[in-house]
Amino acid sequence: MKVTVQGGYIPNALTELAADEQVYCEAGVMVYCDPTIRFHQRAMIQGGIARSLKRSLIGGVPFYMHTYIGPGYAAFSRSEPGEVRVIELAAGQILDVAEHSLLLASSTIQYDTVYVKGTGRIGRMIGFWMDRLTGPGTIAVHGHGNVLSFNLDPKEVFDVDHGAVLMKDDSVQMQAFNQSLGGGLMGSAMSYEAMRIHGPGHLWLQTLDPSMPRR
Repeated sequence: MKVTVQGGYIPNALTELAADEQVYCEAGVMVYCDPTIRFHQRAMIQGGIARSLKRSLIGGVPFYMHTYIGPGYAAFSRSEPGEVRVIELAAGQILDVAEHSLLLASSTIQYDTVYVKGTGRIGRMIGFWMDRLTGPGTIAVHGHGNVLSFNLDPKEVFDVDHGAVLMKDDSVQMQAFNQSLGGGLMGSAMSYEAMRIHGPGHLWLQTLDPSMPRR
């Protein structure tokens, strides 16, 4: 499988598939393909059907992925400004990817999900899901805005907005916390929720929060 990133402002990943080679992705990201490409749906069931349906209905995690089968070309895009990163995962290598950021994955990539808890404070973030992808294989990820990458040393710490998190090694840990805006009761009441990130491992951030409305 060969993946070529095309375009600048709104990029797409042009994927060349050999005979019977497969990639999977969320619905709605395929832009065009050769008529030789075949298609079917793939149920993403982890932990049983009931748990998977609950995760899909409440958390918005896709219950079905679309699978494209070669030979031929297929192009995929998130239809948003940003960057596309193509990553080759070694056998057993794990990346956690922000939900609705995965553009495509080869069929050899094992798919699962992981839930990142919020602080539980009323009116604040209750948490969010990330795709957990295990190699070997190829993935393409769409980052909103510019993609920034960091290699965190052991015990190195970052504080970031949760909407800035694009993907991370599974060795990188995240915990939600409330960041006060000044002292006293007013500073505490006006606090916002952020993520405290601990190394070691690789971390990718995006400069646009996909959940924020565009002007």
